Amino acid sequence: MLPKNYNPEEVETKWQKFWLDEKIYKYELDEKKPPYAIDTPPPFTSGTLHLGHVLSHTWIDIVARYKRMRGYNVLFPQGFDNHGLPTELKVEKEFGISKDEPEKFLQKCIEWTWQAIKAMRNQFIRIGYSADWDLEYHTMDDEYKALVQKSLLEFYKKGLLYQAEHPVFWCPNCRTSLAKAEVGYVEEDGFLYYIKLPLADGNGYIPIATTRPELMPACVAVFVHPEDERYKDLVGKKVKLPIFEREVPILADEDVDPTFGTGAVYNCTYGDEQDIVWQKRYNLPVIIAIDEHGRMTEVAGKYKGMKTEEAREAIAKDLEEMGLLYKKEKIRHRVLRHTERSSCMAPIELLPKKQWFIKVKEFTEELVEVARQIRWFPEDMFLRLKDWAESMDWDWVISRQRVFGTPIPFWVCKDCGEIIPAREEDLSVDPRFDKPPVDKCPKCGSTNLEGVRDVLDCWIDSSITPLVITKWTKDEKWFKHNFPTALRPQGTDIIRTWAFYTIFRTYILTGQKPWHDILINGMVAGPDGRKMSKSYGNVVSPEEVIPKYGADALRLWTALAPPGEDHPFKWETVDYNFRFLQKLWNIFRFAERHIKDLDYNANRDIKLEPLDRWILSRLHRLIKFATNEMEIYRFNLLTRELMTFIWHEVADDYLEMIKHRLYGDDEESKLKARVALYELLYNILLLLAPFVPHITEELYQEVFKDKVGAKSIHLLEWPAYNEARIDEEAEKLGELAREIIGAMRRYKNSHGLALNAKLKHVAIYATDSYEMLKLIEKDIAGTMNIEKLEIIKGEPELEERIVEIKPNFRTVGPRYGKLVPKIVAYLKQNAESIAKALKESGKVEFEVEGQKIELSKDDIVLRKAVFSEGEEVETAVVRDAVILFFA
Repeated sequence: MLPKNYNPEEVETKWQKFWLDEKIYKYELDEKKPPYAIDTPPPFTSGTLHLGHVLSHTWIDIVARYKRMRGYNVLFPQGFDNHGLPTELKVEKEFGISKDEPEKFLQKCIEWTWQAIKAMRNQFIRIGYSADWDLEYHTMDDEYKALVQKSLLEFYKKGLLYQAEHPVFWCPNCRTSLAKAEVGYVEEDGFLYYIKLPLADGNGYIPIATTRPELMPACVAVFVHPEDERYKDLVGKKVKLPIFEREVPILADEDVDPTFGTGAVYNCTYGDEQDIVWQKRYNLPVIIAIDEHGRMTEVAGKYKGMKTEEAREAIAKDLEEMGLLYKKEKIRHRVLRHTERSSCMAPIELLPKKQWFIKVKEFTEELVEVARQIRWFPEDMFLRLKDWAESMDWDWVISRQRVFGTPIPFWVCKDCGEIIPAREEDLSVDPRFDKPPVDKCPKCGSTNLEGVRDVLDCWIDSSITPLVITKWTKDEKWFKHNFPTALRPQGTDIIRTWAFYTIFRTYILTGQKPWHDILINGMVAGPDGRKMSKSYGNVVSPEEVIPKYGADALRLWTALAPPGEDHPFKWETVDYNFRFLQKLWNIFRFAERHIKDLDYNANRDIKLEPLDRWILSRLHRLIKFATNEMEIYRFNLLTRELMTFIWHEVADDYLEMIKHRLYGDDEESKLKARVALYELLYNILLLLAPFVPHITEELYQEVFKDKVGAKSIHLLEWPAYNEARIDEEAEKLGELAREIIGAMRRYKNSHGLALNAKLKHVAIYATDSYEMLKLIEKDIAGTMNIEKLEIIKGEPELEERIVEIKPNFRTVGPRYGKLVPKIVAYLKQNAESIAKALKESGKVEFEVEGQKIELSKDDIVLRKAVFSEGEEVETAVVRDAVILFFA
C-alpha cells in the first residue's frame, strides 16, 4: 500500500538508480522501428546546471520519453561542450597556472573539466533525464577533435577555408578575436561630441559629430552625403586634423545619414563596421590607434598607453581648450560589447588581424533555403535565422587566440606561406606540439614549417553534433538510419550561432539539412520577471528547488513554458505543482484497494454506467488532444489541461461520485466503477509519464505492474485514442451531474455541513433536463448522501413569505427609546405593507402613540423564506433545474 504522503526525495532517487542499473533507456539500433535521433545541446562544462538548462533539457526529455512510447527508435545521447575561455580563466586565476606552460595548462583544464562533467551529469540524472549515458560525448575527446579536424580538412579541400588579415571583432579583456555572433549592441548612456575640423586651406571648418573622439589619430577621411547642400562645396577638399596635424580628404557617400549629428562623420580605422566598408570602397590607408590591450598606440602621440576611455576624455578636453569642441550632448546609443559572456561584456574593438576564416557569405541564399526545409517550432523563429544570415557582413572568423580548444590542423611555411594540412590518418593532431606531416614545404622546399598556434572557435566544435551522434564517416549503417536527425532542441539565444553554423557546416559536408524539426525554447526569467542576474538578486538554482519540492514539480514548471517565449521562475507555481502531485498520490491511495486486484482485461467490455462513460469520454478526448499537442512540441496547454482534468474532473468530481458505488452493496455497479477507474488511472499515468517520470513510475509499480508486466512504465506504449469511448450524451450527463452536485456542495458548505453529511429531503424540478436527471438520480443521491431525492418534471410552486421582521435595535433604540416595543408590534402587524414600502422608496413612515416614526432599510431587519407545499425550503438554480432543500 502507498504511504500517506508523497516523498519526492525518496521516490525520485530510488527510480533514478533503478533506471540506470536496469539500463531502461539503453539505445539499440533497430531498423524495424522509425528512427528518432535527438541532436541534444551539449552544455558548456561550467560545473553546474542552471534553470535554463533544466527547462531546455526537460523539454528534450519529454520529447524523448514520448517518442519512445510512440514506438520510435530514439537515439538520445548527451554531450558536453568543454572548450572555452571560462575554463582557461579558472585555471589561470584559481590554480595559478600560466598559459606560458601550455602542456601543464592544458592538463589542468582537462582535469577541471572532468570534475565539472561529473557534477553536471549527476544533476542531469537528478532531474530524471533519460539519455543513454553510454553514448556520452565530450568535445575535448581525441575522437571528437579528430572529426572536427576532418571536417576542416574537407572545407580546406573545397577551397572554403583560408587565412587572411582582416578587421575582426577583438575583445581587449579576453584578448581574443570573436565571431559576429559572440558580440552584440547594448543600449547605454554616452555623449555625442561636436567637433570643428579646420579645412586645410584655412578657409573655415567642417563640423562632425562622434561618440569616439579618441579615434581621431586613426581618422583617414571625412564623409558627407552627396545630396547634402550644406557640404557640397567642401567635397574634394581636405581637413587638417587638430592635435595630429595630418590632412585627410572630404568624400561624399550615400551611406552617410545626413540627419545624424551634423550630417558629417569622420572615417577611422576602425570605429565600426561602416568604417571597414568605406576603407575598402575608397582604398583608404589603415591606421591602428588602439592595440590588443585596449590602449592607445604610438600613433596617438602623447596619448600613447592610455586606455580608450582615458584618451576619450583627454582628447575631448584638449579640443575644448582649442575651441574646437563646441558641444557635448548626452545621448542613448548602442555600444558593441562581448555579449556572449555576461561575465565579460567588454567593449569590442575592430582590429586588423591575421586569422583563419571559413567562407560563408556566398552561401547565404542556399542556407536560407535549407533552413526553410526544416520545420520550425514556433514557425516565426525561422525568420530570426533568415534575418541573421542575410545580415552577415563578412566570412566566419574561426581562429581564437586561446589554449584550451581544438587545434587548427595545419602547418604554415614561414618562407612562402604555403598551408600544409594534417594527414587524415594522423587525426587528431596538435600542431603546437606535433611535427608536421612533411619534412619540407611542398611548394618552396623550405624546412621552416610552423604549426598553427591558434585554436578553433567553440562553435566549430559544436556545429557538427548531428554528424558526431550519427557517426558520420564512422558507421554507415548507423548514419543512414539516423541522419538527418529528427530534432534539434535549443534556445532562442543561439539561433544565430549553433543553429546557423550547424545548418551551414552540415549542408557543406553532406548536402543535406541536419534535422527535420527544430524546437526553440525561450529564456528563464527571475521571479520578478527580469533576466536572472546576480546583480538583481533574483537568481534561483535547481539546488534550491529540488530538495524542497522534488524534480517532478520542477519539471511541471518547465512544461508550462510557452514555446519560444521567456518563462519566469515562480515559487508559487512549483508549490502548486507539488500539491498537484500530492493530489495525484492521494487519488491512487484511494483507488489502489479498488483496482489493484481487478482483472481488467476480463471485464473491459462491460457496459458502463453514465458517469463512467462520461469520464472515459473526457479521458479519450484528452488523449487525442495530448497526442496532437505532443506532435507539435507544445507542452504548456497540454500540461494545464492534464492538471485541471486530474485535479477537478477526476479527483473533485468523478471519484466523489463513485464512492457510494465502490462502498455499496450493488456488486455489478461496483464492478463497472472499478473497470472505469482502472482504465482512467492507467491512462492518466501514461499521459503523465513523459512529464513526471518519477511519481508515475512509483504509482505504476505499486498499482499496475503485477497486471501489466512491463519492467518500467517508460517501456509502455502511449495511450491509444479510442473513438468508441467518445460519448457526447454521457458528457452532457456528466457536466449536468457536476453542476447539480456542485450546487449541493455549496449548500452544505454554507450551512457548515460536512460534504458527507446526510440530507433528509431534496427535490429537483426540471423541464428540459428532466430525463437526464432521472438517468443520474442514483448518482446524485449517493454522492450527496440524500435520504429522499425526488426528480419532478415541471416547475415548483413556491411561495415567498416574510418569516421575520423587527427593528435594528442598535439604530432604532437610541432614537425611539420606550417606543421600541410598540414599533416591534407595528412592524409584525404590518409586515407586508412595510416590505412593499421599503422596496419602493427605501423607507417607511408611521405613527406610534402620536409620534412620527421614520425608518430606513438599515433600521429594519427583514428575512424572507421560500415555501413549497407549506414547508420552508432553500433553493438553488442550475440551468432549468430548481433544487429545493427541505429543512
